[in-house]
Amino acid sequence: MKMNKFALIALTALLSLTSCLKDQADVFEQPASQRMTDYLADVRSLLKGSEKGWLLSYCPGKSDPTSYFVLNFTDQKVTAIHQNKPETSATSTYALVTDDGAVLTFDTYNTVLHYYATPDSRHYQARGGDFEFDILDVTDDRITLRGKRSRNFCFLDRLTSDGVEFLRDIVAAEARLTISAFSGEVTGGLVEGYMDPGNHTLTIGRKGADVEEQISARYMVTKNGILFNRPFTLQGVTFSEFIFDPVAETFTASDIVFQKMIPDGWISYDDYVGNYTLSYGGGRGSYQVSLAVADQGASFYLKGVGKNFDILVTYSGGRGRLGIVKQIVGKWGAYDVMLAPWDSEQGYYTWMDDVGVIGLVDDNSVDNFVIRFEDNGVWGNYNVNAWLVVPSQGGTPNSDLDVSAEWQFTHGSDQLPGPITMTKIPE
Repeated sequence: MKMNKFALIALTALLSLTSCLKDQADVFEQPASQRMTDYLADVRSLLKGSEKGWLLSYCPGKSDPTSYFVLNFTDQKVTAIHQNKPETSATSTYALVTDDGAVLTFDTYNTVLHYYATPDSRHYQARGGDFEFDILDVTDDRITLRGKRSRNFCFLDRLTSDGVEFLRDIVAAEARLTISAFSGEVTGGLVEGYMDPGNHTLTIGRKGADVEEQISARYMVTKNGILFNRPFTLQGVTFSEFIFDPVAETFTASDIVFQKMIPDGWISYDDYVGNYTLSYGGGRGSYQVSLAVADQGASFYLKGVGKNFDILVTYSGGRGRLGIVKQIVGKWGAYDVMLAPWDSEQGYYTWMDDVGVIGLVDDNSVDNFVIRFEDNGVWGNYNVNAWLVVPSQGGTPNSDLDVSAEWQFTHGSDQLPGPITMTKIPE
């Protein structure tokens, strides 16, 4: 019997398709769960196979600086060292699990690794840190992670030399990093940049740009300068790293040299420390407060403003000025006590992150050191000119509940109306 030519073609195509389907079946003959199990086993083998360990470039929440950990893995345990205490290590267990993908979790308490994720008396919601990380990409020398809570990118890089010595080199490099504000030309336009050592954030934009026009980028300190967690583009130029010249006190990035500058009105950290008269309501009332050291060079505690709480005040080394934003200041039963930014003229307050005020000093002479507070420009059409203390749960204020008298401001109210100024008392 003769076979029709077209039937022969159809039979050939069918046999080809059958062969292709068989190849695909071979590839996916294992269930997805088994493939993930094999993948996690490969990651574990990679982690424990690095003789010198791994360097974790760690990016916590917005209020704390980026930093490095040295991690050494065995089959079940991890030993961690942080750059701030290279002589101290802590060992705990870790796990590789699945949760909508591969996850590295440090699943038992570790005094070093869990520092940024552990609440304390000042940080009721911890420091925005992570101990569970989505595994995004794996190569022999780098593992890309993303914090499950912060959503910040972190990196594990294979160490080829002594990790503790590297940490000590980084601490020394940061001490040499004497530049905190700089300026230069990018594609013909003058730009200015400011570094905040308190949380390792660089803010940069054209000179005179509004807040919403500026670019903010988190950075890691390196032996040669600073490295950005994610490169950014400004006026058509992409920046990934700034190289610091300690002799000339300049930054070089993408073949552009930025010169160190001291902004107008810049005040040193130490000059802020001391006693003040805080005036509120445009002079309707006042009382004595003080700015005390919290984190040297990065923040202060404003003491005396609350009956049972202090306010955390940040210091921008680049701009030489103060900042106060929404924050949790205490615990009242089942509620957090929130310091909420308030636009008293329009009658609204907010619990949005980063909304607050900046402190400006017009005259820093010994006899007339006056700090006035202005809206920081984050709250859109509203103007922060006052503060409230309100109870909240889950970060949301409860407007139907008045805060207890023990959590009021010193003058006996849950309101601190503006304008607010602080005049330094000469020693």
